[in-house]
Amino acid sequence: MKTRSRCGLWNLTIAGILAAGAVNTQTALAADIDEEVSVTPTRTISPTEEGIMARSAAHVLHHVVDARSAIHADNIDQAKRNLQQARSLIDSIRASQPTAKVRDHIWAAKQHLDYESTEEVAADLIPIEADLTEIESFVPVENARRHTRFARERLHKGDKEGAEKELKAADAALIYTEVDLPLTGTERQVIAAQNALDNNQPAQADKALEKAEDGVRFLSTAVLAPVTQARNSLWQATKEYAARNYAAAEADLATAGAWLKIAARSTDATTRQEAAALRGRMESLNGKLGQAEASTGIALTQLWRRSQALAEREAEKVSVEGGTVSGESAAKADLIDAKLHLAYAESAQFIAGKSAEAGDELDKAGDYLDKAAGTSDKELVAKIHAMSDELKQIKGNVDDKGAEARTRYEKLKADLRQTIRDL
Repeated sequence: MKTRSRCGLWNLTIAGILAAGAVNTQTALAADIDEEVSVTPTRTISPTEEGIMARSAAHVLHHVVDARSAIHADNIDQAKRNLQQARSLIDSIRASQPTAKVRDHIWAAKQHLDYESTEEVAADLIPIEADLTEIESFVPVENARRHTRFARERLHKGDKEGAEKELKAADAALIYTEVDLPLTGTERQVIAAQNALDNNQPAQADKALEKAEDGVRFLSTAVLAPVTQARNSLWQATKEYAARNYAAAEADLATAGAWLKIAARSTDATTRQEAAALRGRMESLNGKLGQAEASTGIALTQLWRRSQALAEREAEKVSVEGGTVSGESAAKADLIDAKLHLAYAESAQFIAGKSAEAGDELDKAGDYLDKAAGTSDKELVAKIHAMSDELKQIKGNVDDKGAEARTRYEKLKADLRQTIRDL
């Protein structure tokens, strides 16, 4: 077999991008927006974590490309060694992502259940709750926080077994989409390639590794996407406004708008449309951030919530790009858009109190679920129908702002997120 030339090209291009790190990428993007604002968007991860992820991702790609070269040279033992090294580096990336610290604290609490008192374990939940607050601007933490609260209630009743189940559920609920989705996809393909090589199927292994290369590319794309940067700036704006640092809030809002201007030039039609719409909503706040107003705070929070949903969609959608559109990938794309409109509905219902807007967004989510069902196999159709039933329950309570209504949203979002991740 002959090694495809694009492997070497991607090795140079993507490894170079990743090795340079997010700082260089942000600088390049900032150069494109400095006509409007000179503020650099905030980070979602520390420079140290960023550097580890960048170097590890570059090396993952290097080992994947080397494995493909070894396969084409009929050196299967070397290919296996390369893939084992890639697996180790994937573990390094997972350990350096923002959710790693809270997962470590959850692990410690679960271990302490074996020999500490329930009072001592309850104290372990304090850093977990602090960790969740630290990452809530870019990682969906609502379900994890709810399970942590339930774990505390179980501990107060002396129910260690129940507390352990809740802590496991909290850990499972922590999905950092920008990293977890491409990382999981990459790891899945590397494992598939290892299994193929073990079964003397080098051609199948090579196909799996071609997809694994895409996963590494997606990892760099999602974390640094303009929509993601806009979300970060909007989160900062909400914090500054709540602290009555109005000038800083205005600067953060301007930065977010500049990033959205870039996002509005995306090749993806939905990203273009939603980024432009979000920017239009932002413009309605011009001149209104100079004093504390409940309506302004609500509008700003809704902007951040919508940007958060759009950033998560941006990370999810890149996992269906770059290949042929099979029935499965078409269904995945529709589920991603269903989740986007579900999140929009949730924001309209609970943040803005606009039940009509929430109903319209739920209708759009339902339409995308129907589309997904039309291109899915029997097993996935059953899941989609169950989610459609959940959606109908939500739609029947668009005026409800109670805990049960929130729980319905969280459950359906979690179901969609997990289904998307598994496809």
